[in-house]
Amino acid sequence: MNDDQSTTDDDLRTVDDLRALLGDLVLLASRSPSPHNTQPWSPRVVGSGEGLAVEVAVVPSRTLPAGDPSFRDVVLSLGAWIESFSIGAAAHGYDAVVETLPALSLLQELPISGRADPAKPVFRVHLVARTLQADADHTLPVPVVADPRPVANSAPVTPVTPVAPEPTRPPTADPAREATAAPPTPFTPDDVRNRAVYRGRLAGHPETWNDLSDVDLPPWLSLRRLDDRAMAYLSRLGIAFTASRRSVARELLQWLRLDARHPRYLLDGMTDVMLGIPAPLARLAAPATRRTGLRDPVLALAGAIGRGAESLERARSLRPLALSLAESSTESPTHLVLVANARLAAADDTTRITAAMDSRIGVSEPDALQAGRALQRLWLHAHSRGLSVSPHSELIDSPLAHGLLRKRLSLGRSDVALSVFSVGVALGDVPRSPRLTDPQPPSGRRAELGP
Repeated sequence: MNDDQSTTDDDLRTVDDLRALLGDLVLLASRSPSPHNTQPWSPRVVGSGEGLAVEVAVVPSRTLPAGDPSFRDVVLSLGAWIESFSIGAAAHGYDAVVETLPALSLLQELPISGRADPAKPVFRVHLVARTLQADADHTLPVPVVADPRPVANSAPVTPVTPVAPEPTRPPTADPAREATAAPPTPFTPDDVRNRAVYRGRLAGHPETWNDLSDVDLPPWLSLRRLDDRAMAYLSRLGIAFTASRRSVARELLQWLRLDARHPRYLLDGMTDVMLGIPAPLARLAAPATRRTGLRDPVLALAGAIGRGAESLERARSLRPLALSLAESSTESPTHLVLVANARLAAADDTTRITAAMDSRIGVSEPDALQAGRALQRLWLHAHSRGLSVSPHSELIDSPLAHGLLRKRLSLGRSDVALSVFSVGVALGDVPRSPRLTDPQPPSGRRAELGP
């Protein structure tokens, strides 16, 4: 064999290894959280040779047009997917470089249902080998951004280490296609695999949030703390809103898997175990998730109950936030709100300000993508300390609850509440949510999965 042939064989092995690694990273990223466990991403490996990359498109039938019309939760989940991918890449000695694509800001043009369009990916990721010099350059964990952001946060719940701007970032030809490289991460692929949501009772552990140096929040993101009473009140309003809006409730029913005999129980959606629903109640409600003829009566009953509950809850009032926080027990979970400041995120850049104004999220989609990455780091921060997270998107989905949340936290015109969640020690077994990429049992064993 001549030298040229030997080099070619080595190159082929390198490309095959890279393709296999990308496949492993896509599998790891599939463990990322998503609204209703819809898993709206559709990744595929593109390119050839050392130019291999992963492009991710959005699956229209895995979005929530009624419950998430702004695509806020979809974009946050895509950001979490990128962060998980990057953590896996770092474990193999690579930086993940992300290029956002124009389709990310055009999600409103997606059809209501159907498959992902591979010709319209929302971002592209490729790997760059991390060198010793690159590691030295990242002594401070610094994301590569187009412009330095102001350091000031909008009343964060904890102090955040200032982020220094990257001094030598080459200019990008198209502002819509901003490329970012992952900083070194304290989290591991096992953290990504084992992180889970718990919707049962949580015990307090507030000191977890005294140091967020491993999270590396951008300066335009902050955490606000919500008191126990307001959390309970606003959550009830959000649940009542979901029940009383027929389209939102119907969409939720479509993603519930309350019986192990449901054909998609091991693939996606929210199972009875994930939601902590007692077995008798799950058996009673399960038929409505699988039989369309039962949905209308169930939705009508839920709507009546929801509207009644919403009317009753409107009359309640809350004590001032400072007093209520002082009275919160250290044994109760910590309730946190991730808030973005659109003005600081745009950094006085006209293009970015316009993108934020055009976005129904309140910040531009690329910035919301970055917020999703930060949100995943926050949840991994909790997981690495033995805590579990319970998301409460209903507080933002309900216009009434959202308005009261903004008032409760004294949010300014440029502030955008992106995510609400509770954190604490799980007082029960934490379930593992299903994924489309999970190994499936033989079809003959499906009957064994039933009660």
